[in-house]
Amino acid sequence: MLKIKEILRAPINGQQLYLGVLVFYLFFSFLRNTTFDPYLGSRPFNLASYICVAILIFKIYFLDSHELKEKILITFFLLIAICSWRLSTSNLIIVMATFIVAAKGVPFTRIIQYYFYTTLILLISVVAFSLLGVIKDLVFVVHGRATRYALGIVYPTDLASHVLYLLLAHVYLYYNKLNWRYYTGYVLVALLLKFITDARLSIICILLILPVVWIAKLAESPQDRVAHFIISLYWIFIPLLAFVSFAGTYFFDNTNHIYYKIDHLLSGRLSYGLMSMYRYHFTMLGQKVEENGLGGSKGLSVFHHGNVGYFYIDSSYLRLIMIYGLLVTIIILGLMITISVRSVMRRNYAITAILLIVTLSCFVEQHLLELSYNPFLLALLANPRIISEVNTNWKRKSIV
Repeated sequence: MLKIKEILRAPINGQQLYLGVLVFYLFFSFLRNTTFDPYLGSRPFNLASYICVAILIFKIYFLDSHELKEKILITFFLLIAICSWRLSTSNLIIVMATFIVAAKGVPFTRIIQYYFYTTLILLISVVAFSLLGVIKDLVFVVHGRATRYALGIVYPTDLASHVLYLLLAHVYLYYNKLNWRYYTGYVLVALLLKFITDARLSIICILLILPVVWIAKLAESPQDRVAHFIISLYWIFIPLLAFVSFAGTYFFDNTNHIYYKIDHLLSGRLSYGLMSMYRYHFTMLGQKVEENGLGGSKGLSVFHHGNVGYFYIDSSYLRLIMIYGLLVTIIILGLMITISVRSVMRRNYAITAILLIVTLSCFVEQHLLELSYNPFLLALLANPRIISEVNTNWKRKSIV
């Protein structure tokens, strides 16, 4: 009884509050993209999202210490996110914005630890439930390709993306210990994903972890100027791929043989992206875009009817422009560039390397603003403590 009273009287700790909210949100947002969703519906997810936003705003303005200029800038940033949310009707932007700002003072490694273990437990649980027949395991059979299994997730590529981002979190947490055993494990996971999901992009990104991280580790040596020069250019891929995504879609011509081959390789993403530009106009703060994807039981029905009625914007960069607006696109890309460049300046090459893989994945996939996939934008204001230092403190507290 005394312990309960002590807990109730204890002052609110901003870091503990943030991590608790993170786990709470990850639980609901993860289940939202599984075949549990038909049983839960969207209301619990939306309610959980708004509760998280309210708590995080409380932390930002009442628990965190900010100068007046910082508070004005934060308020302006959040107002833009709110406007984009209301115009697009997608709350992903306001959720990500509040999590980014509220991460101040929270060790980034601790954020990734909570993300990694929470998401890993949820993924294993969902896969187990699907194999036991508690929830549906959606199976997609494509002519000329292997049979694709989603294992309780709404779509095979989403399952592969979950695994990719979990591996990126693992890379960050164990960056100092990475060796050929870990790299071999990553390759084996990629081969297993090829067999289960046949998700080409995520598999390529997993395999790219090896050379990208290898260069990052070489750059730690002051003598290896070539590696340091290469990793200092990683940030360029952020605006470059965003531009290529937009320009490639805008100038897409289905009668051009080369364009047609590229579009076929990208599973029609260019043609559907161009369709979005015909249907909708460019805005500063976003708009509601009606989409009908292949995920879930409803999407599987569309898939079995020859994709009739299918319309979805896959590229994260094109989604930013078409759904959330040009201003939000510039801000998000600016945040990503800032994180990448600042990490090089701080010699925290793990973040720079991981963000490059995220950048490549988002060129085709839509998970940039989805926290249940991508937690790495939270590095902007989080405490950039040394990985080994935080891991040591974590182990000491666990022993105590």
